[in-house]
Amino acid sequence: MREVRAPGRAAGHDLLRAVVAELAGVDRASVSIVQRCPDCGGPHGRPVVMEPSAARGIGVSLAHAGEHHVVAAMTGARVGVDAEPRETSPVRLEALRALLRHDTPDPLLHWTRVEAVLKADGRGLRVEPADVLLEPTADGLTASVPGSSRRFAVHEIALDDALVVSVAIAR
Repeated sequence: MREVRAPGRAAGHDLLRAVVAELAGVDRASVSIVQRCPDCGGPHGRPVVMEPSAARGIGVSLAHAGEHHVVAAMTGARVGVDAEPRETSPVRLEALRALLRHDTPDPLLHWTRVEAVLKADGRGLRVEPADVLLEPTADGLTASVPGSSRRFAVHEIALDDALVVSVAIAR
């Protein structure tokens, strides 16, 4: 998991390629990551490593929070990451509460957990965020998503005091 602060989304994409190259032991220039929306075909959605073949088994995720870009990559597992600025407007907090349909003392943390799970699941917001089930277990926090048998380990990550960051890893 890494974070970079820079204007523009390209910085996050560059960081993700660098992390994948490091994990796969390949040249950064050889890494191709594609984002394609399954609904509209646009250049957004879950990122997938396409090249080189040595890197295809790496699960990746990317989150943008203002000028902060957080990436997660893991060999052999689906991973999702989400980040939100800690300083968020009351309007945004109310919107998150409405999406989650859950009154929680920390809607930013709850939202990043849910969004990380939905990214790891691969369906993103095509699944109702309020339907993600988060359960405390002896090992920490586990999540499940309707329509999938996968379970996800969910963790909070301390990267930058300005951010609330969560990561979900498929078990």
